[in-house]
Amino acid sequence: MKANVVHVQAPGWDQHRVVGAAAKEILWSLLDSCDYSVYPFGYESTFSTLKRGLRENERLKDNDIAQRIRSMPDFLVHHREELPQLVEVKFRKAQDHPNKIGLSNWEIGRYQKFWPETVLVVLSPFGDRFFAQYVKNLELEGNSYATTWLEYTHFSSISSVFPRTTGKLEPFHTGIDKLAGLWKKEKD
Repeated sequence: MKANVVHVQAPGWDQHRVVGAAAKEILWSLLDSCDYSVYPFGYESTFSTLKRGLRENERLKDNDIAQRIRSMPDFLVHHREELPQLVEVKFRKAQDHPNKIGLSNWEIGRYQKFWPETVLVVLSPFGDRFFAQYVKNLELEGNSYATTWLEYTHFSSISSVFPRTTGKLEPFHTGIDKLAGLWKKEKD
């Protein structure tokens, strides 16, 4: 007999936010374990008190400074032997388009405009699970409201950007695979 489950959604609860936070934590843990210094950089952490005002103030909607703040990458990553990198983290399951990564043109367009040197790191339950590409190298298709579907081959291994991660990715594969299965739709 299957128990009845009541799903209660707390105010502000957003599954995408939870998955995104978990993906950031997995990447942070990987980089930290490889002796990189990882600093929160994104506007969610750096400008958390401004977050609501930037979102709700109509005058700031199209302001370049507000857009630049709202599109800040997640991390600043550094190792004394390497150049610092700005990093944006995304998680993609790739279930609707196998072997492809879907990215919002609007979101990537903002990174290209304000933070072109940013490395986009995508975590996905596919291949080596960690994929990296500079946002300036992403070619978007369609208008700003479209989604661009890029082959995984358009991305490099994270080790090409963060060489100290070479040979150290596998212990993190299980976490990414479990993250992918968190909110699978139940079938009756």
